[in-house]
Amino acid sequence: MKRAKNPFFDESLSVEKRIDWLLEAMTLAESCDTVILALGCNSMVNAKEEVDRKTICLPPVQETLLDEIAGVNSNTVLVLLSNYPYAIISAQEKLPAILWSATGSQEMGTAAAEVLFGLYAPAGRLNMTWYRSDDQLPDMDDYDIIQGKRTYRYFDGDVLYPFGYGLTCTTFDYSDLVVKPVDGTKLQISFDLANTGDVKSDEVVQIYGTAPVSRVKKPLKQLIGFRRVRNMQPGEQRRIAFEIPISEFRFYDVISRTMMVEEGLYCISVGASSEDLRRSVSVQIPGKKTDFRYLTERIAADHYDAYDNIFLTEGQFGYTSAAVRDPEHMGRLVYRDCILPESGSLYLHLKSGEDGTAEIYLNGHKAGEFTGKTGGFTDVRVDLYPEENGETGQEKAEPVGNDPADAGRRNPVELEIRISSHVKLCYFMVK
Repeated sequence: MKRAKNPFFDESLSVEKRIDWLLEAMTLAESCDTVILALGCNSMVNAKEEVDRKTICLPPVQETLLDEIAGVNSNTVLVLLSNYPYAIISAQEKLPAILWSATGSQEMGTAAAEVLFGLYAPAGRLNMTWYRSDDQLPDMDDYDIIQGKRTYRYFDGDVLYPFGYGLTCTTFDYSDLVVKPVDGTKLQISFDLANTGDVKSDEVVQIYGTAPVSRVKKPLKQLIGFRRVRNMQPGEQRRIAFEIPISEFRFYDVISRTMMVEEGLYCISVGASSEDLRRSVSVQIPGKKTDFRYLTERIAADHYDAYDNIFLTEGQFGYTSAAVRDPEHMGRLVYRDCILPESGSLYLHLKSGEDGTAEIYLNGHKAGEFTGKTGGFTDVRVDLYPEENGETGQEKAEPVGNDPADAGRRNPVELEIRISSHVKLCYFMVK
């Protein structure tokens, strides 16, 4: 049996024939009370391992079909089948309803039909942020979600659909949120959930936490728990309880080089998505304090707090080195909460090619510089400018740590190292 040719992909069809199917679809849509328009991807063709999309927009032929059908019949429901986000701004603005589903098994069509005809109330939630355009995304090869401000944890722009988003056929109310720390290791979280609509449905409740501001850049919010609460009848109210380990707030501390929870006042929120948070409370969570960088110890170059125009590559002695990505501009490495000793010079373990340069800044003021060629990795000495010039911002201070040996040491400073192309920096220290 021969398989029928698909007019979307059959290159042998004339331009006139391609226009015919679009006109035919528009004529059919115009004559209907309601249109169900199915778009999306083939999970085995459009995006899979080693096959990346160049854009998050719909394919042009699908975008055209959507616009034309919506133009002749505004009562169009989009059924979008895909395994990844699309920038469907046009559909969001023009259509009254959108049903999204990941590609499933043989019964995927049946499941979608049951939702469309009201036999089942959907309660799925998006497991990814849906952005509005390609412009909101960094380069495809940039995997740093913190620096690139990606995902709901760090993105601070306006998105199309937030992480955790999803509607159903009823409404839910959240109330009486209570958060209690227990044994310094976990949080007991409870709240009331009520179905305030007229339809039986599931609800996916989500709990997010926001950490206090510190030297470390923390997520704007992070999901610490969720649950699908099933078969909530109209008017029904239930008490929902969670027990969340405080370890959910762990992060890698580049100074201590360990995973830690930072003590402080955290905000705990509950709601229907990362942007639809209904109730919030603050709670003091025990943990550790971030320490200082003592520059008398060897500081790995890749354990920075912030950077610009840097990539990591092979170094020496087991260290990873930092190098400049764009040779037309200087690379920048930032290290906060640094404690300088009373005296000594800064030694940079680096490799420098022709005209390589490393500039040192303390609290934003230039304090030293190295220029030259090394041939291989070696220690180069940088004498910091005398403090008497008043530019480094260094002053005597009260003890800065718990150790009595900290008495008389200086206030912590922000150290910035700017490197040119041809320079690879492994580590540094004062001695």
